[in-house]
Amino acid sequence: MDVVQITAVIGAAASLLCTLVVGALTYFIKKTLAGLESADKQNAEHIERVEEKLNDLKSDLPLVYVTREDYIRTMNRIEDKLDQILYGNRGKEE
Repeated sequence: MDVVQITAVIGAAASLLCTLVVGALTYFIKKTLAGLESADKQNAEHIERVEEKLNDLKSDLPLVYVTREDYIRTMNRIEDKLDQILYGNRGKEE
């Protein structure tokens, strides 16, 4: 084989090697992007479920829980009524 043929074979081998490397990189990049898109879709669905649960919780809160101020006000009214029963019209001061 002369130098020209060896150079042609080396060039063809290098070209083939570059094509294989580029093809492999393209495959792995596409696979990674598909995985990321799938994970993004799952995250979006999870976020929607969490938002629905949060909205349900917000709508249920006034019916289930009592604020601190409402509790204090109610307890003060109950204590006043108990004081009236216990002390009559005299009040607590006496």
